[in-house]
Amino acid sequence: DDAPPPTQLSASDRAFLTSLVIFSDAHVIALNKPAGLAVQGGSKTTRHVDGMLDALSEDGERPRLAHRLDRDTSGILLLGRTPAATAKLAKAFQSHAARKTYWAITVGVPKPAKGHIKGFLKKAMVDGKGGDRELMVAAKHGEDGASHARTTYAVVATAGQRAAWVALRPETGRTHQLRVHMAMLGTAIAGDRKYVCDRETPGGLKAQLHLHARAISLPHPSGKGTLDLEVPLPDHMQHAYATLGFDARDYADPFEVG
Repeated sequence: DDAPPPTQLSASDRAFLTSLVIFSDAHVIALNKPAGLAVQGGSKTTRHVDGMLDALSEDGERPRLAHRLDRDTSGILLLGRTPAATAKLAKAFQSHAARKTYWAITVGVPKPAKGHIKGFLKKAMVDGKGGDRELMVAAKHGEDGASHARTTYAVVATAGQRAAWVALRPETGRTHQLRVHMAMLGTAIAGDRKYVCDRETPGGLKAQLHLHARAISLPHPSGKGTLDLEVPLPDHMQHAYATLGFDARDYADPFEVG
């Protein structure tokens, strides 16, 4: 068991984490993670979801992370209440039984408007402003550290050629996968400082990553039925939708057709 030892949580952190809960039963807890909050600790990261999970303990059982989201990505994060439930959730992600739908705003409009992006990615140190930093880059099959990555995407709406509302369905779970794939199309996700393109970001958008884990559907770890969840857009993306003329109520699942 890799759960960290119990920590003394402040009352404000307890209240904060509890406020993120959007669903809870005997097996699963779902959080709506805000952008900017890390899921796990690392260098220079002391405040993160994993470090606050004692706030959601019941009967001495500390919930566990079933998957991850980037620090700057908002949206649904699932926790297992027990080791067995966590294992079943993790298996659903690994076996592609979990269907995750992300919403993003891209700089420019991806072409074609619907398709698959696939290939190999690996971590590499890349020269950048302010020195080297670790990024995910395209790789060849068989290269050291290369993992296959596949994303299905569909343009939902456009603001001229300036920006698009894109629905994304990752079929693998590689680090930064959706961000890398959109940048590879030449239409990076708005507000992404790591994976960029040579297009100009439309004016009026907040300087935050416009990527949101909107919905998830997977077999319930109890073995009964399906867990279907969705969460509303965060404030900075609601602002972007209003600025660009998009309306979340207009969404029709583009992956269910054909």
